[in-house]
Amino acid sequence: GVTESMVVAHTTCGACHMCFSHFKEEMLQRGIPEAELQRTDIDLDAWLEGFHDTEQSVRNTVAAIVNHPLIPADVSVRGFIIESATGALTEVR
Repeated sequence: GVTESMVVAHTTCGACHMCFSHFKEEMLQRGIPEAELQRTDIDLDAWLEGFHDTEQSVRNTVAAIVNHPLIPADVSVRGFIIESATGALTEVR
């Protein structure tokens, strides 16, 4: 019965500043073997990179949902960014 889906990101998101090198050090300190971090079947650099443009990240997520084969074509998917301090919601076109 879903007819509409909203992707809502927020300002000052910590994922904007994620990078694999930071996580790698923490993983090593927590006992993850270096060999596991060098596996070729997982691109940790890309997977843990985060994003640098919140609007583009919302657009990418909306596109991934819209183009997913399990999402019916009649479901509307829109993206928004909520201002963390004020709660103002802005649609991303």
